[in-house]
Amino acid sequence: MLNPLFTKLDCKMPLGQEERAALAGLVQSKARRLPARQDLYVEGDAISPIRIILDGWACRYDQFADGRRQIVELFLPGDILGQDCQFVERQDHSACSISALSYALIPRSELDAVARQFPAIGQALLWDSSVTAAIHRQWIRSLGRLSATQRIAHLFWELLYRPARAGLARGSTFHMPMGQRDLGDARGLSTVQVNRTVQLLRSAGLLEWRRRVVEISDLPRLSRI
Repeated sequence: MLNPLFTKLDCKMPLGQEERAALAGLVQSKARRLPARQDLYVEGDAISPIRIILDGWACRYDQFADGRRQIVELFLPGDILGQDCQFVERQDHSACSISALSYALIPRSELDAVARQFPAIGQALLWDSSVTAAIHRQWIRSLGRLSATQRIAHLFWELLYRPARAGLARGSTFHMPMGQRDLGDARGLSTVQVNRTVQLLRSAGLLEWRRRVVEISDLPRLSRI
């Protein structure tokens, strides 16, 4: 169940058998399921336990009074939702499933106890949090300074790299349950802008997107964009 998390950690902070068994023990009997497009929590809710994403995609988002939504973070299998909310009482954002979701709901105190018992787990979680923060900074950069084409190209590149790091991508192809409206919400663009940009990337021979499967046809050119 934790293979995506272990695969991701192995690239930088590999865990031993004892550490892996300890984390797997936390997940036992704590697995939950949620249909697609359902809230995990909403802004103002009390801080909830940590969630390790086992299968499916989720996101954090802010909802505006006029109905607009800004996705501020994506969570894929192997990602951990809630590590950074330890010292607040209420959620300052909402989170929902994008696809059907399977996750482990782990009390923060239990994860902290395992991290104290196994320092390597604590270091691995710290490294994972630092990577998440780096991705978040790139999102700010993208939204603040990149063109619509660059924003979409950057996100497709990220969504190829992150599943590959967790052992979930095949070469230049990955599963993506997000629709064009989701892409717009994540990149601060209208659906019309997203559609126009995706068609431009397709016509340039950079990618194909059919039935929730994306294939990057020319990664070097996409990277240059």
